[in-house]
Amino acid sequence: MPRKIITVVSLVSAALLLTACFLMPSPPDTEPSIRGTITSITLDASGLGTLLVEAPAGEGLAYDKASVAIVDKTQVLLKGADGWGRFSASDLKKGDTVEVWFTGAVAESYPVQATADTLVVSY
Repeated sequence: MPRKIITVVSLVSAALLLTACFLMPSPPDTEPSIRGTITSITLDASGLGTLLVEAPAGEGLAYDKASVAIVDKTQVLLKGADGWGRFSASDLKKGDTVEVWFTGAVAESYPVQATADTLVVSY
């Protein structure tokens, strides 16, 4: 009887570990649309609003400056030494270094205007 209990506990533990691995947040496996610094930020208490992100010269990505909308479906992640984690958009601040992947249409104004699908904060 105890052997069956140990086997069941082991199987349940393994299943939970595998599930957690699949649910760990991670960014898309493509280059971001923009990588740079938040130079302006207007977010409400829930973390929705807009950011102005400016890339350093010569970054080589699609855009060098973007007005980025943060919406309720935007995945905001923290890139840390221990891997990836979730981050609250309401904790973003001017001067943060971010990578942003756009979703949907991009208004080709200057700066471009787009909605963030995924935003990664690096500290």
